[in-house]
Amino acid sequence: MREPRAYVFDLYGTLLDIWTDEEDPALWEKLAGFYSVYGADWQPEELKGRYHSLIRMEERRISLATGYHWPEVDLSDVFWTLFREAPQHHLSSNRVTSRNSRTWSAAAAHFFRISSRRRFGLYPHTLPVLKALRERGTRLLLLSNAQAVFTRPELEITGLVTQFDRIVLSSDEGLRKPEPALLRSLLKEEKLAPEEAVVVGNDFASDMEIAAACGVPGVFLNTEGTPSWFLRKRAERFGDKVSLIESGDLEDLLRLFYGTGLSADMEKTVPETAEEAEEPSAVEEISDAKGALPNKEPEQKTEAEILP
Repeated sequence: MREPRAYVFDLYGTLLDIWTDEEDPALWEKLAGFYSVYGADWQPEELKGRYHSLIRMEERRISLATGYHWPEVDLSDVFWTLFREAPQHHLSSNRVTSRNSRTWSAAAAHFFRISSRRRFGLYPHTLPVLKALRERGTRLLLLSNAQAVFTRPELEITGLVTQFDRIVLSSDEGLRKPEPALLRSLLKEEKLAPEEAVVVGNDFASDMEIAAACGVPGVFLNTEGTPSWFLRKRAERFGDKVSLIESGDLEDLLRLFYGTGLSADMEKTVPETAEEAEEPSAVEEISDAKGALPNKEPEQKTEAEILP
């Protein structure tokens, strides 16, 4: 596998170790309590059922409108609809109106996410490896099946927001991996031929499938400790287009492409806090007033350098 000009990283289960439990009854009791503070009365089980049905309805709507097989909803809209559709409302001094609906929806989403998280943190070599790749001059791109309202704060908390040249989250695009259009659009924006990039992820069904559909080499990172025989069986259908990092250690990505791991000095750069993780970034500007994550445009290539 040739040395790439750009790495397209997945986030959750690849760079960031997270476990959420959205089936816990206590989560829905807390969320119903949150809505009640603002005058919207739900029973926990009713709230859970309506939450999931709204997601399914919106996915069908997007799919019919766009023709995509893998649509993605914006959960901020779902949380706001749940407020408006509550079976009962009571008078509350905490007034919520359409004028502050986006701020309120974000607060509801943050409450939901924090209440559902059971494990959260970077894998040990995430930041040092990203730094090592940046020092080699490669483009670092993030392509994640993720809700922006959840993920923006988590990228900031962990210091990852400063590590990427471009960040693409599925809820901002209205579609999710393995929809090929998601990766093709990113390659076009970055002016990259498929063979100039590598997709790095921990999921065959989303990460490796979208890579294969777009002709991009893939690297599967076994962060869940799946048995080797099973990984190799799953990888067979991709032929030589997918490499396996069976250890699940991101440092082995450096060994795969450059024949060497992290230097001793680089190992010492692992931060203990999110504040220590922050450093000058290739990303310098926020792209728009909607709070979209910053994207740094790549250097322009001549027409002769761009493959048809």
